[in-house]
Amino acid sequence: MKKRILLFLDYYLPHRGWIETVFEQIIQRLTKKWYYITLVTSHFDKKLKKYENFDNLEIYRVWVDRFSFLFWALIKGFYLLKRQKFDIIHASTYVASFPASLLGLFFAKKVVLTVHEVFWKLWILYKGWFFWRIYLFFEKILFLMPFTVYHCVSRYTMNCLRVLYGISDNKLKVIHNGVDYDFWNKNNVDDNQILNWKKEYEWNGRFIVLYYGHAGKSKWLDSLIDCIPQMIKYDPTVLFVFNIIASKRKNKILNRLRFLEKFWFARQIQIFQWVDKKDLRTMVASCDVVVAPSLSEGFGSVHTETVAMEKPLITTSVASLPEVLWWATIFIQANSSQQLLDSILMIKENQQDIEILPVKKFDWDTTINMIEEIYDSML
Repeated sequence: MKKRILLFLDYYLPHRGWIETVFEQIIQRLTKKWYYITLVTSHFDKKLKKYENFDNLEIYRVWVDRFSFLFWALIKGFYLLKRQKFDIIHASTYVASFPASLLGLFFAKKVVLTVHEVFWKLWILYKGWFFWRIYLFFEKILFLMPFTVYHCVSRYTMNCLRVLYGISDNKLKVIHNGVDYDFWNKNNVDDNQILNWKKEYEWNGRFIVLYYGHAGKSKWLDSLIDCIPQMIKYDPTVLFVFNIIASKRKNKILNRLRFLEKFWFARQIQIFQWVDKKDLRTMVASCDVVVAPSLSEGFGSVHTETVAMEKPLITTSVASLPEVLWWATIFIQANSSQQLLDSILMIKENQQDIEILPVKKFDWDTTINMIEEIYDSML
């Protein structure tokens, strides 16, 4: 008999983000097994249908943004739980957690919460001195609410819950996100694809520094942009490539990059606004180094994809990143533009001297099996 899961997510595909990609993998793999998933998510794009039904998956989209979603997801979840039988409720941080917990209490259902990151006083940096206390207040309320199991995507996240919020160890379960090694494999991109890409975008004879991801403050993108004038003074053949996905700071970052591109560094900056996934893989395979200098990460999807492709990576020694990274990874201090610049120069001039870190693997089969173990233990 199929197990029925009621899943709450702030956003889901085609909304672009790494959490959406993570749950795409989880949903695809669970629905191929003995699971039927009902997903409640936000109706962020009015062009999308409010209701869709696929094999073992139905999707309900309610309201528009995260905050209105909190209320309407509660209403939709109540309606669904009254009409259908569900074995488990599953939710992901942040906003979707509230209706999931409240409905679990009301209907006496066990609830799994997937926790990606715990920000605590990092809210000061991300939301400013006026709003950070509001966000921290809601985070505290969230982790006071009852959940049966906390699925933590890294040991770092688990320790944050343990130390900052006093969650008992018997409720904490570390299950790392998986990496799609079948896709993120350098052997999937042949030499001709790389040559064609470099020819089309005029990358030949250039040293390519690639950033891809969103433009939020947590990604420390501003300090990478600060490096551009200094790097170009040293070597004008270096090309900085930015592949930016939608976020609140996207326009601000794009405007800054376009100003530099237009008035100072027309041949040293190239901007993309989120390419197709296969093109992104070709882009990573064709670059010389990926820079992903995060200030916080629950797992680090960009980072783990880069090392899976065996490309040099420059990142910060913060949060979960030392826990999950391998290959030619250079860790730098957060908020140090000089270390970032020095690391780019080191890879450019002495790539053969970079230390290769021991292999760490996080395959999706293991991840899904461990999630199933959580479900089984709850049932």
